[in-house]
Amino acid sequence: MIPKMIMRNYPILFIVPAVILYTVFSVVPSFVGLAAAFTDWSTFYLFNPTFVGWQNFKDLFESTGFIGAIRHTLMYTALHTVFVIAIGYALAIILNNQVKFKNAYRVIIFSPVVINPLVISLVFSALYNPTYGPINTFLRKIGLGALAQNWLTEPKIAMYSVIIMGVWVGLGSTVVIFLAGLQSVSADFYESATIDGAGGIKKFRYITLPLTMHALTINTLLVLISGLNVFGEVYGLTNGGPNGATEVFGTFIFANFSQGLYGYAAAAGLVFTVVVSISSFTLLGLFRKMEVEY
Repeated sequence: MIPKMIMRNYPILFIVPAVILYTVFSVVPSFVGLAAAFTDWSTFYLFNPTFVGWQNFKDLFESTGFIGAIRHTLMYTALHTVFVIAIGYALAIILNNQVKFKNAYRVIIFSPVVINPLVISLVFSALYNPTYGPINTFLRKIGLGALAQNWLTEPKIAMYSVIIMGVWVGLGSTVVIFLAGLQSVSADFYESATIDGAGGIKKFRYITLPLTMHALTINTLLVLISGLNVFGEVYGLTNGGPNGATEVFGTFIFANFSQGLYGYAAAAGLVFTVVVSISSFTLLGLFRKMEVEY
């Protein structure tokens, strides 16, 4: 017979394994990383790191590579968020109407979400190939060969090439959330607005937008965090090149950690965590204020 004490506490027994795993693989590494950020821990001082205080952070903000990574990350995040939200919202509105084969379109739009970014990077690398890639080949065939570019090796346009891929990857989940929000809006609102003579713009302004603000808030936060956390797309396409033109937080931290500069990389990771947290809470507060106003 099972002891009564175990019977009373059996729900806790289901939680304990998850708590242990979370502690071992998340909480402990987080505190180790926090401590390492203030040391010179590296392959040279693997077993006897020395406390160096704020030196790693000072070196970071004196590094042109890190400043460039911050700038590129913010640029990627801003453009990625704007285009994913705008295009995703427009596609969701279209697919929410009576469109032929809309279920097939939904599957096509969502498919990139279930594919690993590194795999997608291989596909886009082939598309961007300056000699044999379909993009440049098409431009040459229609007489626009002057527009053909070295999409991934030209510093001025490499980041935009990465952003295009990132937008394509991010549309799937965004459209799904927007569709869920749009389908929660009763058709009676639109019928009443039509009777009152409201046009499409007014319906969007006074019905669609306010009643899907919760979906817009969720999507913007998710896309923003996804943009700040970008790694696979950049690593797969350019690995931060050419000459650091697409270096972002993720590739910068990875590169320094791979070189054995563990304390320096941990300091960069801590700065990254602070940037993501501040950006997320600021945006959340802004959207909460907008929801109240609507």
